[in-house]
Amino acid sequence: MSEIIPIVQKSRKSDKNTYKWDKLLHESEKRDATFLSVDAVRNSLLENFDELVENGVAFEFKNRDFDEHLEGGLEARWFAKIIKACGYRVLAEFVGTDDRFWVHMLSKEVHYFGYTNETDPKNEKSFYMVPKSIGLDNEEDIDTFVQNTINESLIGKPCLSSTFKKEVDQISVQKFRPGQRLELLSYNNSQEIRVARVQEVCGRRMNVLVDQKDYPRELEEPDDDRQAGNPDAQFWIDQGSFFIFPVGFAAVNDYTLIAKKDYVEHTNKIARAISKGEEPAYHENDITFEMLAREPIDAEKWSKLEVGQKFELLDPLSQQFKDLHVASILSFCQTNGYLIIGMDGPQAMEESFPIHVDNVCMFPVGYAEKYGLTLAPPDNFKGDFDWEEYLKKENAVAMPLEMFRPWPEQERMDKFKVSTF
Repeated sequence: MSEIIPIVQKSRKSDKNTYKWDKLLHESEKRDATFLSVDAVRNSLLENFDELVENGVAFEFKNRDFDEHLEGGLEARWFAKIIKACGYRVLAEFVGTDDRFWVHMLSKEVHYFGYTNETDPKNEKSFYMVPKSIGLDNEEDIDTFVQNTINESLIGKPCLSSTFKKEVDQISVQKFRPGQRLELLSYNNSQEIRVARVQEVCGRRMNVLVDQKDYPRELEEPDDDRQAGNPDAQFWIDQGSFFIFPVGFAAVNDYTLIAKKDYVEHTNKIARAISKGEEPAYHENDITFEMLAREPIDAEKWSKLEVGQKFELLDPLSQQFKDLHVASILSFCQTNGYLIIGMDGPQAMEESFPIHVDNVCMFPVGYAEKYGLTLAPPDNFKGDFDWEEYLKKENAVAMPLEMFRPWPEQERMDKFKVSTF
């Protein structure tokens, strides 16, 4: 069974709860198993690593055969090639051997071809050494084998390029940092926005929580409030999540803000400055409108939206995501591109929330029927739901098709197959 080598990276407190792929990776060596390719979800990281996880790509990796004999941080390395890619995890084989191992391609032990000679030409901290399984002991034979391997098996073949390290390092250059504050839509009451702090950052993901020092009320227990700050709490979201807004969003858009007096006054000043076309005075830990900026919406397209237009909604506040719901545009925000939307029914306003029109939750009328999904009718609706009849009864129209996210290209859709891990 191939060894699974743990990823070497900066540890996070959330790592202890991370799912381990070990068993499934070992099983994939014995049977066919399809894993989603990196390029299918290329937005999951801040850099594009599509080409580094392709079969046949060579790289430098730590040769652990000699660890017990090396001191002072000296490290032996050898060349490996990808045999099988499973997302960012790859089954690799040391060149010239049958020695195989699993490694995460973003581990700090993975280096581009030529890294050792380029960064340590005198071999003071690292050097190339053939694996023990090759069976070479004579120093001259080893040197010859190393050079022959480079010339015959690596030069001119697919290898990690010298830009690899720069791209990996770029992952840790985060747009956001722990301690910054933003505004967070309340998970339990979508009519309220609260102040939250960034706790951790991992790629595009952020762990954000409401801190008691920013909240004018007593925070509920973690079981009752997923966003409440406590030592073990985690509320991980994407940087593009509909849950988060820049400091001042609630004030600019006259949305209910639950915050302490000094913060309310601070954001009211921000709102006044924005309304006058002036540059707001932010605190150093504020996440600004510019930092969470979206692509501007074309004015002509935006003018086609109207209050009352209908669409189908995958409720982002639901924990199940089982059904699409009949929903409507209820109003417009002052901030460009933002709407107030809600599911049709007697609780539409009470359960409404703000969201940018470019999102992954809104679908055009008829989407559920076209793709065989369940469409939940409005609460208290009686009879069989039919969009044409409902629109006529409500004297409403469907939201224009051009306002929804375009359908992904077929080439990308083909990467998503049933039973793919």
